[in-house]
Amino acid sequence: MTVSLGDRAHLPCENNGSNSANVSWWFIGQGNCSWPRYYLGQASTESGEWVIAKVNKSHGGMYQCTVKDGDMERHSCGTYLRVREPPPRPFLDMGEGTKNRIITAEGIILLFCAVVPGTLLLFRKRWQNEKFAVDAQDDYEDENLYEGLNLDDCSMYEDISRGLQGTYQDVGSLHIGDVQLEKP
Repeated sequence: MTVSLGDRAHLPCENNGSNSANVSWWFIGQGNCSWPRYYLGQASTESGEWVIAKVNKSHGGMYQCTVKDGDMERHSCGTYLRVREPPPRPFLDMGEGTKNRIITAEGIILLFCAVVPGTLLLFRKRWQNEKFAVDAQDDYEDENLYEGLNLDDCSMYEDISRGLQGTYQDVGSLHIGDVQLEKP
């Protein structure tokens, strides 16, 4: 039997004796499986149970009852009493449904805190651009992007216009007599 610290313990002694049966209780301490056992006294109630009003750590152990009815005497196998600390009470004692509603509300609040200010900033920037006419562009600038490009100044067009003649020669195969390199 497991009982929380400070609770009331009712240890039953099941017997088939008559109402005049004499029930006595014995205690075997924790970790002490050998005799002698300690006599506690007669049963607390008419049904033969042993009652401990306020359990503390020293009450933990094996309790055994003895039933004496006339000439017969019987012993129980025993009831082990385990005393445990009461489980700690949670800081926020609430159900799972309540926790889920709180998490959902936090998510909605976080969404509003992130999306609404960002959207307002985007619209504010757009309104400023419309007010100062920053978005109005000149179509003439886009059409004449390469105006004034001189093909003679660009090396790519210069190479194409000259044809497939070799501009540079390999220095390793150079013969002294026929040096005609073009200046870059």
